[in-house]
Amino acid sequence: MENTRPTPEMFLARLQQEQQILGNLKIFLGYAAGVGKTYAMLDAAHQAQKLGKDVVVGYVEPHPRPDTLALLEGLEQIPTKKITYRGKAFYELDIDAVLQRKPEIVLIDELAHSNVPTMRHKKRFGDVEELLSKGIHVYTTVNIQHIESLHDLVEEITDIKVRERIPDYLIDQASQIKVVDIEPDELIQRLQEGKVYAKQQAEKALHSFFRKQNLVSLREIALRRAADTINYKQINNHESVKHPVQIEEHLLVGISSSPTNAKVIRTTARLAQALHGKFTALYVQNLQEQEGSSANSERLQQHIKLVEQLGGHVVIVQEDDVAAALANYAQISGVTKLVIGRTSMRKKWWRPSTKISDRLNEFVPNLALHIVPDQENEPFYFPSISNKLSFEWLDLFKMFIVFCFISIVGLYLYSIGISESNIITIYILGVLILAIWSTGSMMSIINSIIAVLLFNYFFTEPRFSFDAYHRDYPMTFFIMFISGVITSSLTKKIKEQTIIAIRKSYRMEVLLETNRRLQHAKSIEEIIVEGMSQIVKLVEKPVQFFEINNQVIEKSSFFRTETMSSSENQKIAVLFDNPNECGVVSWVTNNRHVAGVSTDIFPEVNAYYIPVISNGDVKGVIGIALSKVSPLPAFERNILHAIINDFSFALDKWYLQKLNEEVAREAEMEQMRANLLRAISHDLRTPLTAISGNADILLNNAPLIPEIEKNILYEDIYKNSKWLVQMVENLLAVSKLEDGQFALEMQIELVEDIIQEALSHVIPQNNTHKISYEIKPEFLFALMDARLIIQVFINIIDNALTYTPPGSAITIIVKESDGFVSFSISDNGPGIDDALKSSLFEPFTTGKVQRSDSRRGLGLGLALCQTILKLHGSSINVSDNKPQGTIFNFSLKKGVMKFDE
Repeated sequence: MENTRPTPEMFLARLQQEQQILGNLKIFLGYAAGVGKTYAMLDAAHQAQKLGKDVVVGYVEPHPRPDTLALLEGLEQIPTKKITYRGKAFYELDIDAVLQRKPEIVLIDELAHSNVPTMRHKKRFGDVEELLSKGIHVYTTVNIQHIESLHDLVEEITDIKVRERIPDYLIDQASQIKVVDIEPDELIQRLQEGKVYAKQQAEKALHSFFRKQNLVSLREIALRRAADTINYKQINNHESVKHPVQIEEHLLVGISSSPTNAKVIRTTARLAQALHGKFTALYVQNLQEQEGSSANSERLQQHIKLVEQLGGHVVIVQEDDVAAALANYAQISGVTKLVIGRTSMRKKWWRPSTKISDRLNEFVPNLALHIVPDQENEPFYFPSISNKLSFEWLDLFKMFIVFCFISIVGLYLYSIGISESNIITIYILGVLILAIWSTGSMMSIINSIIAVLLFNYFFTEPRFSFDAYHRDYPMTFFIMFISGVITSSLTKKIKEQTIIAIRKSYRMEVLLETNRRLQHAKSIEEIIVEGMSQIVKLVEKPVQFFEINNQVIEKSSFFRTETMSSSENQKIAVLFDNPNECGVVSWVTNNRHVAGVSTDIFPEVNAYYIPVISNGDVKGVIGIALSKVSPLPAFERNILHAIINDFSFALDKWYLQKLNEEVAREAEMEQMRANLLRAISHDLRTPLTAISGNADILLNNAPLIPEIEKNILYEDIYKNSKWLVQMVENLLAVSKLEDGQFALEMQIELVEDIIQEALSHVIPQNNTHKISYEIKPEFLFALMDARLIIQVFINIIDNALTYTPPGSAITIIVKESDGFVSFSISDNGPGIDDALKSSLFEPFTTGKVQRSDSRRGLGLGLALCQTILKLHGSSINVSDNKPQGTIFNFSLKKGVMKFDE
């Protein structure tokens, strides 16, 4: 995952692209089939084509209407896709062909249509959303009865349950809605003339859906829904329309597994839309309600999904009292209206209680309460007790141990004169201990019965038999049994609530720990490992992370879970390598949308895929191996997305930090360039001026100048030119090394040859210094790039010649040490100030000793030496020479020269 710093032009281009990337949705809305939606859509397509728009027909439902079919002429049609499913042939929209053709406008009929299960979207509106995300404008048709929030209302009017429905947000977010309207009488006449359906089908429709009263009501709903949408858009698009003190309506509705709960949710959504407010759905997790069947659990998940489709927010709380939970949340969250269903007020035969509406009035008397009437009642059923009757054999062993101990203690207390009433409490204590220690729900009743029997056997007359002569004993046994059952049941209930609380606390701790771990992550690899590990801890399922670079899968990493065996983890890892799964990852990357299990996009794959968006680009895709049977619950899904948000923020922070480091590095380079230019302006001018002046003297006055003075001028020209060559070589070497353009040629070299080569370049003709070297052993080899190491010797020795007085001694000592060759270059000059040593090997660092020719160096020589030695895996350091002077030390790997035999 490489980081490239975008330029301002790239930011502007990306902003313009994001503004233009989404296509516009134009919906032709009707109140029934046959009003002319498809005709109006085709007519609008011809008008757009006349205006120069690129228009194609993606899918139009086959109609037996000549006028509609005639409008298809002159429009380009993309062939439909033939799909064979369960032995039947279906013709569906070929979305890939549309994306490849990429027209400006595409026509797609029947927005609420359900696709064949083998397609990537379960519903046609999923295809439409994908086309819109790619910047393609869509014309489509839909009837009012297919809108989700109006489903119950339409069903009450027509007595027909519509199976194919679309979310309300498609209507609300459409750029344009055109209501196609005709009089109901005219529609009935068209139906009778066979312009809508075949004659036999039309006669049947006239006596069911197409009754005049139904059509009038549906027409009114369609017009009202369109008007509400226009009003909603006007309010949200123009802030000046809003009153400054207007309070937003907040509606609250409860979620349950009741079959009638969907109607209550839809009613709440319609009410929130009419009031231009928002609504929240509260699910109260009740331990007694968790005993329902798998059908109830599936229905609950459908209701949660319905709330999300209708634009609501789902909240999950743990509480036994539903009314108290609703009232508490309403008070805390500023709810203005509460919506409940009539069926939710019915008493259960096994759990009598007062009406929930009365209790809500007691808790929140100032809150407006809306009761949704409903004739569809929840089916009568007996609560499931099969799980209560189950127990583990280990619990029987625990019971044996506890009651043996209790009986021994009781017999001892009885022998010293303790009354029977006190011994009863000991057996109740044993029941309480077993309720905490055991796991089976049935054990509370069994423990109570055994406690009664043991007390009867050991402590009632006649003792050591199950007979009881005294008339008070039956009441004693009954009260003892009831007390044991109630005590153990309450203990079990507290235990189960504690387990649920611990699970929720664990999930929240995972979320907090994720934030803490991601904050301390230092590298991109560490961020990925920490983030994915926390997701594995939350969902307890294996996770695959796909790193994305330029919308292509760069690499993937598998993160196993400890709750599964190695073979199970390996099987899931193989599933992620499936080409179909990789295709889904590519789709998620390109569309920036979740897909996979529990979604309407590629629902048949083996995982739930979530894009990770950072800095406006998809940097990765997370694949979670969820089961199709048990998808991720809403609470865990919310925490999961919170973890992914923290993960995205961590990636943003890392990329921003890298960008800041790059900016700082560029600023430092700019400062270095500025210093370099300032230094060059003086250091180049001085020797060049001397060279040009001496050359002018020699050209114009050569016959008049004595030979001795000519030689002095020649020598000065030579010294200045050599200094310029050395400075330019250092500048070129520094630039190449910093840009990474200098390729190392590592070879085994004889150290003495390298030193002699360096001395031949650096010792001046009129040398006044004493330069010597000593190598132990004499034939010593080292692994190096000869060109660069020679430059190191030249720069260090030249530095010594520059900053030491004439007559000073410069000594080079080379020794072998533990597989390395150690180099020491020392002088007996004035030495280097301690304040200068810390920055000695940084560019543009120069000493305070002024040279005789009034020139100063750029301070690049020693910096270049440090860079060269770092490339060789070494470094240079400086120390004081006793009694005076300076020592430069560095080392290289020892080389062994192999001679052919």
